[in-house]
Amino acid sequence: MRKIIMLFTIVFLKTVSFSFGSFVQEDLRVALNKFSGKKVFFKAQKGSLFVEIGDGLEKVTIEVPEGQVKTVTMNNSYLSFEGEKSNIIRVYQGEFDSVFSISRNGENFSPYRGDLELIIYEKQIMPVNSVQSEEYLYSVVPSEIGSYFPEEAIKAQILAARTYLYHNIQNYKYKEFDLMDNVNSQMYLGMERENSKINKLVDNTVGEIIVFGGKPINALYHSTSGGITANNEDVWGGNPVPYLRSRDDRNNEEKSPRKKWTTSITKAELSKSAGFAVKKIKVLSMNNGRVITLRLIGKDKKTVTGNEFRRMVGYNKIYSTQFKIKDAGENFVFFGKGSGHGVGMSQYGAYGLAVKGKKYREIIFYYYTGVEIKTLKNG
Repeated sequence: MRKIIMLFTIVFLKTVSFSFGSFVQEDLRVALNKFSGKKVFFKAQKGSLFVEIGDGLEKVTIEVPEGQVKTVTMNNSYLSFEGEKSNIIRVYQGEFDSVFSISRNGENFSPYRGDLELIIYEKQIMPVNSVQSEEYLYSVVPSEIGSYFPEEAIKAQILAARTYLYHNIQNYKYKEFDLMDNVNSQMYLGMERENSKINKLVDNTVGEIIVFGGKPINALYHSTSGGITANNEDVWGGNPVPYLRSRDDRNNEEKSPRKKWTTSITKAELSKSAGFAVKKIKVLSMNNGRVITLRLIGKDKKTVTGNEFRRMVGYNKIYSTQFKIKDAGENFVFFGKGSGHGVGMSQYGAYGLAVKGKKYREIIFYYYTGVEIKTLKNG
């Protein structure tokens, strides 16, 4: 069904207020970067959809019945859909519980809640999902933590994820949308990642965020601290953040697969990453068992931070900055502990504390120094 309609557009401004008792950030605009490209497929997965083409007062709308697949392509500087051209295409739910799914190849579709907008971003089609903040967390939390974790640990993760969301919105860096669907924001994979247990826990903690000085904190978290969390300045430099202080985490991470680890890297491999032949590695400074700076020595010399070294070699090889090094001839062998940057809450530490009987609020107060928990409400 195709028709021309005249309508007035109501614009909802991005407004985030932290006078507690109000909760104004209902809809998020999340860029689905994993589906960006010159061609995007979408389907009315459940219920019907309405597609709106154009950005003026006069728009063309097309109904998409349940089960139908549609294609949007990019031609030069505009989007093309069903013979219509525009620089923006909006896909709305036809019914309150309609679900759209999206694909890059027209074969493997992923379902998402809410509405969809297709825009031109960095010379490609960028799908942008408009979704309620709490429903966004339905997907984010199970993407970051396993449903097998104790409930109190999951609730602590929910508060950290929700707070990280609000902190990012307050300090947003994108003009066309609020967040990315990847680690630049938080991993967001739509309904395929949802878990009924976690959805219920999100609902049970609705609106609860972690604050310091009346503002949402940068609620950083990581997999495993290796027995002690890191001060923020020991990882990234800069000024100390009062709530991101090192904490003793011994005996809390027994379930972590990365409590201890060993990695071997050839000197040839490291030399390729460094850009010159590396013969030796010298640790220059450490704090709380973490490498702060080290020097690569060989045909040239290079001094890097522990975090820069991880990035250079690969986060999937050097799991944390807690490591010691052995020169084994053709290889360097790294004996390490923990996984991730080590700042803020340890997820496996939260697991251990929950097993010991700690409630989620106690876990939050343990890992984030001097914070409060406040509740935002629908306003």
